[in-house]
Amino acid sequence: MPAMKGSRSLPLQMGLALGVAVALGGCGLSKSTEKAEAAVNEFHQRWNGGQFREVFDSAHMDFRRAKPVEAVAQQMEALKGNYGTFQSATKRSWGFNSNDGNTDVRLTYDTSFEHGNAVEEFVYRMTGDRALLLSYDIARPEVAAQREEEQKARREAERNAKESERKAARDAKDAERKAKRDGKSP
Repeated sequence: MPAMKGSRSLPLQMGLALGVAVALGGCGLSKSTEKAEAAVNEFHQRWNGGQFREVFDSAHMDFRRAKPVEAVAQQMEALKGNYGTFQSATKRSWGFNSNDGNTDVRLTYDTSFEHGNAVEEFVYRMTGDRALLLSYDIARPEVAAQREEEQKARREAERNAKESERKAARDAKDAERKAKRDGKSP
C-alpha cells in the first residue's frame, strides 16, 4: 500500500481504476445506488462505534486481501482519532464501472466530522443483491481538490493526445488521397 497522500488521506485498496459511468439498465443502477448508499450509512454507524473489524469482516474479499484486519482496524482507528465522530454527509458525486461481469458503485461525499471536514470516497462491488466495500479513501478537502485537478489535467492530456493521433491519421489519409488525385504515389 502506498504511503498516505496529503496529511490525512488513506486509500485502503490500490489498483482500482474506475472509468466513466457506463449506461446500464436504469432500474438496476437505482437499486445498486440505494444499496451502496445504505452501506455507506452502515459504515458511518460502525465508524462512530469504533467497529472497524466489522467493517473489514463485511467488506469484499478483495478489500480483505489487501491488508490484514489488524492493520486496517489500526489505520481506521487512527483516522477516527484525527477526524472524530461522523456527523453528516452530502453526496458529491457517484458513478458506475462495469467490467468482467462486476459492477462497482463509486460514491463520493463531502463529510462533516467532529474535528473538521473531509471528502470520502467509497467503492462498493455489487455481489448479488449486496453492496460490499471494495475501497475507502478519506482526504481533507484541499487534498481532494488537488487530486481532482490532477485527474482533470490527466484526462485533458489524454484527450489531447488522442485528438492529435486522430488529426495525424486524417492528415495522412488526406495526403494519400491528394497524391492519388494528382496521379502520384505517396
